[in-house]
Amino acid sequence: MKNLTLLSFLIFVLLFTSCNKADSYKITGELTGFPDSTIFYLENSSTQESFDSAIILDNKLEFAGQLLNAPEQVFLRTRVDGHLVYTYLLIGNEKIRISGDIKDFPWDVQISGSKSHSDYDILRNMTKHYDIERDSLVQIFFNLTEEEKEIRSREIWTRINSIDDSTQKIKVGFTKQYINTYPGIIHLGYIKKSLPKDTVQSLYDKLSPEIKTSKYARIVEIYLKEGITEIGDMAHDFEAYNKEGELISFSDIAGHYILLDFTAAYCGPCVQSAEELRLIDETYNDSLEIVSFSGDVKKDIWLESLDRDSVSWISLWDGQGTFSETYIKYGVSGFPTFFLIDPKGKIIDKWVGYGKGSLENKLSRFKNI
Repeated sequence: MKNLTLLSFLIFVLLFTSCNKADSYKITGELTGFPDSTIFYLENSSTQESFDSAIILDNKLEFAGQLLNAPEQVFLRTRVDGHLVYTYLLIGNEKIRISGDIKDFPWDVQISGSKSHSDYDILRNMTKHYDIERDSLVQIFFNLTEEEKEIRSREIWTRINSIDDSTQKIKVGFTKQYINTYPGIIHLGYIKKSLPKDTVQSLYDKLSPEIKTSKYARIVEIYLKEGITEIGDMAHDFEAYNKEGELISFSDIAGHYILLDFTAAYCGPCVQSAEELRLIDETYNDSLEIVSFSGDVKKDIWLESLDRDSVSWISLWDGQGTFSETYIKYGVSGFPTFFLIDPKGKIIDKWVGYGKGSLENKLSRFKNI
């Protein structure tokens, strides 16, 4: 009887350990050219949150943890002599191997162990020569003096736009051919508005049950059912929690001008915009309400950012990150994204990104605010 009990216990431990291994990732790296003790970070590409870190020693690197919504788009990054060294991963809770030299980043690092990443590599290899040229041109542009920019700006950005057109065509072709892969559905979410809606529907209908239930397919599903909010449309209503834990309906805030700000805790431009948002909150407090909607999955990170940035206006959170139905309906593709909504609930302006003074410049164009 004791032997049977011991056997049962060992089987339980084995099953428990196996389940844990299946639900976790382990990334081992053999990377040359990096000084010992260089710190690498894994960053969620959607929220820009660093969720894991590891130190390289004797050319070896190891991460271990769990992805709650696998597969996930991950940014692997570090800095060496002040320069950003990075590559992108599309991985699940799998055993991943990374190998290469510092000079192989970002395009020629070898990554194995993930079916999703192998599919992603197909597209990356299709666009690699364009990506390398584009990065080089952007770097050249930002290294120019102001005088040189005036002379060469048009030439450089004309070529960049041409590259973007070429890579867009490649991505459309890839998406159609590889729709039943995670990179395929992810890119359908990116390019959906550039395709006829019946084409998007046809591609969506081809999805396997596994892909169709993913968070990436949810973006396409909502787009097909409800469309994406644009300037001139009425704002979508939604519900989310304020910092006191109260469930707030966006429609309850209506009745005056609203600056709706889609933001995230680790977004650099979002943090930079906080000072100007505080000033606007004070200056326009009789005619304009600021409402921030957080793209953070973790509640504590969102709340900590409110204290860090001295947020004095309404901030809302629903815990779904960038796959929140609210984000999808508003067509948010980057942080920060701003919507200006009039007292009747109509969207009268929309813009992405932040530069010092840009919010005041936008608002000054509307004389009624």
